[in-house]
Amino acid sequence: MADTPPPSPDHKSPLSRFAKGLTIAGRGLLSWVILPLVMVLVLHTFVFQAYHVEGTSMLQTLQNRDYLIVSKLDDTIAQVRHAVNKNADYLPARGQIIVFHYPVDPAEIFVKRVIALPGDRVVVRNGTVTVYNDARPAGYNPDVAYEPSGTQTLEDTDITVTPGHVFVMGDNRTPGGSFDSRAWGQLPSENIIGNAIMRLLPVAQSKLF
Repeated sequence: MADTPPPSPDHKSPLSRFAKGLTIAGRGLLSWVILPLVMVLVLHTFVFQAYHVEGTSMLQTLQNRDYLIVSKLDDTIAQVRHAVNKNADYLPARGQIIVFHYPVDPAEIFVKRVIALPGDRVVVRNGTVTVYNDARPAGYNPDVAYEPSGTQTLEDTDITVTPGHVFVMGDNRTPGGSFDSRAWGQLPSENIIGNAIMRLLPVAQSKLF
């Protein structure tokens, strides 16, 4: 009996061609739509996020409507560590500008500067901020690093920051200029979203923090 030649590719059934087309389309959808969306979602959730500044509590460092890029990476790493070690809280560095959920109403998001860490004693008196800790038992004024000379900080305060918290203030120290830890107390580290790493807009004032 003579061998029967294999069917020509041109003679594949319409169903086979349709299935092949779906496979190719599916691969394209996965490569060009789904995977990029997943990557954006992962980056947005765990690595970076953008925020618009609303208000004037961080004048003169930040202006109303500035566009900030906030890093969530340190917080994400801390959450992973926290799953293993319950004491591994995320604590930003002193002086960092952070974005966080307002403790009294977490739906509101604030931006302030970290003034003190757990164990630090914060004293606001006679218009001056002084932070006392083991490294500097005589105290120091953190404002000299980023506030204009002669800045006056009102609302007398004397508080020692407890574990798992930070003390934050806005850079706008005019009366009523910032609603911060002087008014509502310490900020739980679990409320922190991340630290500002860059002002992207306006372009003329873009800078790294």
